[in-house]
Amino acid sequence: MKWNLLLPATLASCFLFSLVAAEPGPHAVINISQALLRAYKDNDVVAFRQLLAPSVRERYPTEVLHQVMARCRALTFEIDRISLPSWGNRHVGYFGVYGELATLEMLLEIDDDEKVVHWAITDNITSRDQSCMISHMP
Repeated sequence: MKWNLLLPATLASCFLFSLVAAEPGPHAVINISQALLRAYKDNDVVAFRQLLAPSVRERYPTEVLHQVMARCRALTFEIDRISLPSWGNRHVGYFGVYGELATLEMLLEIDDDEKVVHWAITDNITSRDQSCMISHMP
């Protein structure tokens, strides 16, 4: 009799745990931003690409990612550091980027698996044409 009562409660707790586990951790956006910065500073396209969501990775083969990184470097030169996010949530963060010659903005969006679906460093976040951007959107 007790097992009949425990089974629905156990199933419900497993379902709730799977919903909670699907959401990125509270520091995921910060952690991913730091991993992106390390790969960027090391010019490690392979490590950078591993941080991308599978759908984004398909859009950015290594050769294309090399081109994007070159455009990013033309904008940023060297990046000294990035700030903590000034706003965002578990999926999105908006950061300050402190480069060699300028202070820029970075927008980072991750999926539930803590993989990058959108990343942009820019001097004009509202512009439709971004030279330093990786995105799942065309």
